[in-house]
This record gives sequence, structure tokens and C-alpha cells, in this order.
Amino acid sequence: MHAAISGIRPRTSLMLAKVWHPEYLRRAMSRMSDAASSAAAIFLQRFEAARPYLSTALTWCVLHGLVALLYFGGALRVAVERLAPGLRPLLLAGSFAQALFLGLVAFLGTLPLAVLLGHRYRFALPVLTAVGGVLLGLDALVLNSLGFHINGLVLAVALQPHALAETGLSSSEVALVAGAMVVILTLDTAAGIWFLRRGFGPRRVARTVVLMTALCTIERLVTASLIFAHGGAVQHATTTLPLQAPLRMNTLLSRITGNAPASGLRLGVSPEAGVPAASIDPAAVRFTRRPDIVVVLVESLRDDFFTADVMPNMWRRAQSGTRFLHHHSAASSTDYSLFSMFFGLEAQRRNAVVGAGRTPLLFPALAHNGYQQFFFAASSVDWMGLKDTVFRDVTGGLRTDYTGRSHLRDEAMVRDALAAVEATPQDKPLFLFVFFAGTHFDYDYPPRSEVFSPAWNGKGGLSTARVPPEHLKARAWNAAYEVDTKVEELLARIESLRGARPMTLVTGDHGEEFREYGRVGHGSDVTASQLHVPMLVFDDQLPVGQVDAVTGHIDVVSTIFDLLGDTHSPAMLGDGIPMSRPDPQRYLLTTVGWEARYALIGQELKVHFGAGRPGTVITDLRDRPLADGKERLAAEAPRILRRLRGTSESTLPDAATATDVP
Repeated sequence: MHAAISGIRPRTSLMLAKVWHPEYLRRAMSRMSDAASSAAAIFLQRFEAARPYLSTALTWCVLHGLVALLYFGGALRVAVERLAPGLRPLLLAGSFAQALFLGLVAFLGTLPLAVLLGHRYRFALPVLTAVGGVLLGLDALVLNSLGFHINGLVLAVALQPHALAETGLSSSEVALVAGAMVVILTLDTAAGIWFLRRGFGPRRVARTVVLMTALCTIERLVTASLIFAHGGAVQHATTTLPLQAPLRMNTLLSRITGNAPASGLRLGVSPEAGVPAASIDPAAVRFTRRPDIVVVLVESLRDDFFTADVMPNMWRRAQSGTRFLHHHSAASSTDYSLFSMFFGLEAQRRNAVVGAGRTPLLFPALAHNGYQQFFFAASSVDWMGLKDTVFRDVTGGLRTDYTGRSHLRDEAMVRDALAAVEATPQDKPLFLFVFFAGTHFDYDYPPRSEVFSPAWNGKGGLSTARVPPEHLKARAWNAAYEVDTKVEELLARIESLRGARPMTLVTGDHGEEFREYGRVGHGSDVTASQLHVPMLVFDDQLPVGQVDAVTGHIDVVSTIFDLLGDTHSPAMLGDGIPMSRPDPQRYLLTTVGWEARYALIGQELKVHFGAGRPGTVITDLRDRPLADGKERLAAEAPRILRRLRGTSESTLPDAATATDVP
């Protein structure tokens, strides 16, 4: 064997010497250069053959982009009608530029075919634009039916067997639609081939492309300025057509103009401003019982923080209340979360609803039923615009101007809340909302709550990447321990002052990650760490125990109305259902909020989709991948499709089913 190896080495050395010889390299490079030159010549020849069709191809693509205005005209009209008359022409003109952008994308995307196919480009382009036109039509149908553009979840569900039947289409109707699509594709392709032969189009294609690019860029800049000046309703309208990613320039425009971006209820912007988003008149709401109500919201409080060690007071109280084990915030960002909690609507609706100036039903309904209302937020919500959106119309407004360290802001807020309770007449029902800040980053607490160690000291926020996650979590536990102490002080004092236990809801606005997925914080994903929050409800109408059905913040409004005896259908109040009558087969739609990243959460299945994900990711409720995820998605596809269409498979049960607390 040694001799064989010895024989190989000289041959290898000779081969390497030959390869690296300058003359050999020169010849190899010459051959490669000749091959490259030959390929370039072939491609140039093919491009020259296709060049006569480029002008007409650009026109044909633009015409197909303009077809989007026909397909999406209904949705665009509804979105634009929510704006003041002075804004509508600008948005309609902008939609024309957006349609040109779609045509430009089609042309540039298919331009490499001119190099690859030569004169056959005149056949390939019409086929692709015909397919693109049909996809635009399908996307418009999906948007009108589901509220989404086509995405990975829509495709994954629609491709399941019998999925189309779940839309209510019969087999004959499906066949008719398929036949119509084939006819449209055939006619569109034939028309395109004829059109490209006629030579209609601009003389200078490159200049036209540059001008169209400039026009589309100007449209995005103008749109960003309108969003800055007029808020979310404009953003909603300008993303009606597909592929219109919003351009965010709020920080730059704030520096230039010295003004804050529009995020509040712009009463001069929309004719709908000030009108409740629900479909019923607040004066029509009749409560048959009027207990005091306290809503306790805790910043960044994830569900697994609710333990006997971290929150001993709430844990003790839970023994006489109802705990919802699978409760989720509607979004992992505060402004979208609170929108869903008090509007009773899915967070993805926020821009359209709040941007148009619509208001919650809950607060005027409480006022019509005699409630004295108070709102305090130690976690400042001014920068989110919540003071001017969700809480704009509340009696007395929202106090959120607390300063100092977060545990001191919480302390001041509790004092103000108790003073408000003391000032409320005994014969007048009370609604109190308090938003604790201590559990927000950097998880602040006084020395009395140094229970868990070793804990991060809270210094050097930018250096948390070097802090062990268990130390970060220990500090957050201490902050939660402190908030738990303050909540107990507040509730105990209210019970003493009012002489009875109020209806109480205790939950978090969203959760928090501690580098489980490489991040610290929230508002970045739809993981269980950022969405799964505790929900405790204390009310005589609910059985004591635990409920393991999936519930969410969108259910808060309908739950309060149901427990107070209002008889309106939950569908008239919003998107939620009463937690007192949960649906074990539901899928809850959650989102990041500011980013189009979503998750549908069911009893045993979680479907991740949207921005940053080309398809769908199927996991359990703790975000662990499922080996049989595709099979489970196929089995659940009909129910998911009905959920996206806003229909339910089952009727609401009569009452929540709770198990005894162990």
C-alpha cells in the first residue's frame, strides 16, 4: 500500500505542475474567454431579436397593471370613502401610480426572457402576463373574502382537498370558474401575441422605464407624507393593491417639520370620526347588573410568570376566580393589543378603524348605564397615540403623565386610582382601568422585592446581549413580584372602600422574550413568549376553576357585556366571543401589529404565516415544530378557512366549562 501511495504522489505532483504552468493557464483562460464570449454573443443576438418587441411588451405589462384598478376597485373605494373628501383625489391618483408599478414589476421581472428566448419572447410574455392577470383577480377575491392578500397560509389551505367547497362553491361552480379562467388565459394570451406584433408602445423604452420608476418613487414619498399627516386610514387605503409595502418616514418627517406623526383620532380627516366601530348604538346597550369593574393590565406579563412564587397574591386570589389557561394577546405590541382589548376587533383592523376615527363601544355604553369611569396608565401611552384613539372619548380622559422610575410611577398611579375610588358615590357603579409599568424593560422594582437572584442590575440596556437570560428573567420576576404586591394593595383597598368584590380582570398587554429565540423584548414575533398572557376573571357569574379553551383580548368586550346581562349578539360587538362561553374549536388570529406577521392559534395547532415566512410553519402552542404538521393542517384546513372568512363551525355554548383549581 505504501508503494502504491508513493506511486500516486509523483503523478499528482506532475499533474499539479501542469495545471499551474503559465502556458496551461493561459490556454484554459483563453478557452473560458472564448466560451464566455460565445455565450455573450448568443445572448446578445437573442436580445437583438427580442428588441423590437420591448416597447410593445412594456405597454402590454402596464395595461395589465391597470387591470388591478378594476379588480380591487371595490376594496379601494371602501377604503378611500373613509377619508375626508379632500384626501380622496390624492389617494385615487396614487392608486393609478401603484397600478403602473405593478405593470413595471411585470415588465422588469420578465425582461430576462428577452435574453434567454430571443424572438420567442413575444410568445412567452403574453402567457406570463395572462397568468399574472388571473392571479390579480384571485388576489382581489381573497382580499374581499378573507381580508388578506394571497399569502402562504391562503395557498396552503386552498390547496387542500375540498378547500374550495368550504367557500360555499359547488363542484359545478368550481368547474365553471376553472373553465372561465382557462378561457381568460387563452384569450389574454392570444390578444397579447397579436398586440406585440403590432408594435404599439413608447419609442424609448429605457427612458420610459426611468420615468415610471421616478413616478412610483414619488407616489411612495407622497404616500409616506400623507400617512405622517393623517394616520392609519391613509396607510390602509394605500396598501389595498398588492405589493404596496408602506414606506415609513415618520422619524425623518418629525425632524423636518417639528410635528409628531398623526396617530390619534383625526376628526377632520374622516367622516366616520367619533362613531363607535360596533354596529349598535351605545344607548341601546342595557345591563341587567351593574357591579364595579376593575381592569388590571400589566406590562409585558407573560403567562408563565403567573406562579405561586412570582405572583403569590394573584395566585391566591385565583383560587376563588376563573383562570383562562390559553389566553393570548391579539398582538405582541401594546398599541395594537389595547386596540383589540377595548374595540373587540382583531389587531389587523387597527389602521383602518382607528385611522378613520372610529371609537370603542364599551366606554359610551358604560356611561349610558351609569358608570363612573377612571383611566390611569403608569406605562405611558402618549407616544403610541392611545390617549387620542382608544381613550379619547372616556369621561375625564386618561392620565398617563407619570414620571420617574417605573415602580414609582406605579405607586403614584395606585394612589390616584384609590383617590378616584374614594370620590365615587357608593350608589354609582365604578369602572376603573389601571396599567402597571413595573414589568416593562428594564423591569424596575424597589429593594423589598429582591426575591429572585442572581438578577441583572438593570444597568446598561444595550449590553443585555451579554447578560445571561436567566438573570434577565430573575429581574423580570422581581418586577412582577412587586406589581403583584401593588395590585393586591389596590384590590384589597377597593373591596374595603366599596364593600364588595368588584368584577375584576387581570392580564398582560403582551408577553416578553428572554432570548428564547435570540431576542429580548416584544413586538417582534408571534411566539408564545410574546403572546401568551395570563387572564384572571373574578365575577359571581363565572364558575371557579380553570378554562382550557383558547381565548384572547378580542373577547374582553363581549365578555364584559355578557356578564353584565346585555343581550346583543357578540357578532354585533366585534370579532370576539364571551370567555364565559368559549368555543373549543376556534382559531384566534394574532399578529405582531406594525408588521404583517401572523399566527392562527387553535386548541392544539398554531399556524405561523406572513412577513418573513414564504409559506406556513405548523407548531404546537409552545412553538415546537410538529412532525405531522402538514397532515394536521390538511385536516384543519376547512375550519381554518371558515375562520378566515369570519364564520364559525359551532354555536356558542351556554356557559364556560371550568375545572376545579388543584
